[in-house]
Amino acid sequence: MPKRIRKISFLLSKDELRLLREACLYGASAEGRLKSAVQEQGKVRLEFPYEELDDLAGHVASGANHETSSRKQARWDALAEKLENLLRLADKMQTGRPMHTPSAPPHQLQHYIFEVRLEDPAHGKVMRKIQIAQTKSLYNFARVITHAFGFFFDHCFGFYDNFTHHHDSTKAFELFADIGEEPLRPTTKGVKNTKLQSVFKRPGDTMLFLFDYGEGWRFVVELKDIQRAARGDLKPIILERVGKAPLQYPPEVADESEA
Repeated sequence: MPKRIRKISFLLSKDELRLLREACLYGASAEGRLKSAVQEQGKVRLEFPYEELDDLAGHVASGANHETSSRKQARWDALAEKLENLLRLADKMQTGRPMHTPSAPPHQLQHYIFEVRLEDPAHGKVMRKIQIAQTKSLYNFARVITHAFGFFFDHCFGFYDNFTHHHDSTKAFELFADIGEEPLRPTTKGVKNTKLQSVFKRPGDTMLFLFDYGEGWRFVVELKDIQRAARGDLKPIILERVGKAPLQYPPEVADESEA
């Protein structure tokens, strides 16, 4: 039986729509959805599959994180929070949990604090400390990691619990499983529908992040802390940078014999 695709329909102002179009200029794959926007009561109505909206929310949060204008950053932040609230609402509707629980705090979003270390002895210690919402997918997390090290998010990847022989992992999550290609093994799960909170349970949990199977960039991902998030503070943040990351695509060195 095919898996039901969750879709989320919502209204945006024209100013918010312009921000989404700008997010597409920086890598968000939403042009087709934006072209299908329908005018309604002076606003525009959009419809996104859950996973696509989750990915788009990550791009919007990233835009807020890199904005230099404080006024525009506030607009990015407001839109990021709006999209995150839509995603949380969809999660609660799917699980059947009530929207308002009198005994529960009104805001329970948590931030995961990760240390991500590049395994590359030639460059010494290269680490990035990353703060990201626990509701984000492994796909979103992979994009944040690659950008934090100055890489393009342009290759397949996976998360594995076996650091020595990733093919022998008992827990594995790969982009292959999401794009219709053959994964590591039948039990391998995808990354677009897998939330961080379902993989990393407590501080000290680690996984191998393998990016670009040809070049084999290896990152050790360790959950260091879990913190209650402040309302509106939803964008991923690079908290600390240690060491200079190598170039993903070093310039080719001309053969001296050809000179």
